Amino acid sequence: MLSIVIPIFLVILAGYLFAKKNKFSKDAGKLINDYVLFVALPALLFLSIAQAKPAELLHWEFVIATLAGIFVAYILGIVLSMFKSISAPKSSIVAMAACYGTTGYMGVPIAIAAFGEAAAVPAAIATILHNIPAIMAVIITYGVFSNDGKKKSGSSILLGAIKTILLNPLTLSVIAGMFFSFFAIPLPDILKIFTGFLAGAAGPTALFALGIGLSGLDTKSHINIKNIIDLSPIIAIKIFIQPFVTFIVGYYWLGMESTDIYLIVAILMSAQPIGAGVYVFANKFEYFQEHTAVSIIISLLITVFSLSFLLETMTKLI
Repeated sequence: MLSIVIPIFLVILAGYLFAKKNKFSKDAGKLINDYVLFVALPALLFLSIAQAKPAELLHWEFVIATLAGIFVAYILGIVLSMFKSISAPKSSIVAMAACYGTTGYMGVPIAIAAFGEAAAVPAAIATILHNIPAIMAVIITYGVFSNDGKKKSGSSILLGAIKTILLNPLTLSVIAGMFFSFFAIPLPDILKIFTGFLAGAAGPTALFALGIGLSGLDTKSHINIKNIIDLSPIIAIKIFIQPFVTFIVGYYWLGMESTDIYLIVAILMSAQPIGAGVYVFANKFEYFQEHTAVSIIISLLITVFSLSFLLETMTKLI
C-alpha cells in the first residue's frame, strides 16, 4: 500500500517544495487553492453523486458511523480542553482539530486511488459529513460565547452557520448532484465530459495545493518536544480514536459488513490527518494558530505509515 500512499504524499511534498523555492505571493497560492475548492473538487463530487443511484446516497449506516466518529472525537477534544482549562469558545478550535481531517484534499484522492470508482460516492458524501458538523460547531460556539460586544440572537447565529455551510462550493456540488440522482435526470454528454475533465484534475491539484498551503504555515519555531508532547493527545484522537469509533459503531453496532466499501471508506476518511481548514478557523479567531500548524504537519507525517497500514488491512478484506 506504500505504492499508493507514497506517491500521494510526494505530490503534497512537490507542492510544498515548489512554494518554498519560488516564494510566490499569497494571491498566487490562493488562486490554486480556489481552483481546487471552487472548480475541481466540486466537479468531482457533483459527477460522482449525479451518476449514483438514490439508494447509494441514502446509506444511513454509513452516515451514522461517520457522524459517530466525528461526534466522539469532538467531545474528546472538548474534554481535553477542560483538562487544560481552555474554555469556550476557544475549546471549539481544539475540538475541531480533534475531528476535522483532510477529507476533500487528501481523503478523496486516496480512496479512489486505492479502491477505484466504487469509493467515489461514499468519499463524496463523507467529505460533506466531515465538513458540516465541525464548521457549524465552531461558528455557533463563537457566536454564543464570543465577547466582542455584538449581541446576536440564537436564530441569527444558527442561520449564519447554515448560510456558511450552504454557500460552501463542496456542499452546493453535492446538492446539485443529488438533484440529478433523485430525479433520475441523465447527465447531458457535454456536462459529463466537462465535469469529467475537471474531476480528473481534482486529486493531484488538491494534493499539490495542500502542499502549497502547508508551506505557508509558521511551524519552524514551534516544532519542539514540548509542543509535540502537548499536541499528541489531539493527534491521537484524530488519527487513531476517530477511525476506531467509526469502525466499532459501523461494524458491531450497525452490522455493516467488513467488506462493505461504505464502511471501508468511512474508516479511511476518519483516519485522515488534521485538516488545513482548522488552521483557517484558528487564524480567523486568532487562537491556537501555531499549535494547529504543528499538529497538521505531525499528523500528516504519521499518516504516511498509519494510512498505509490501514489500507493494507482493508484491501485484504475485499
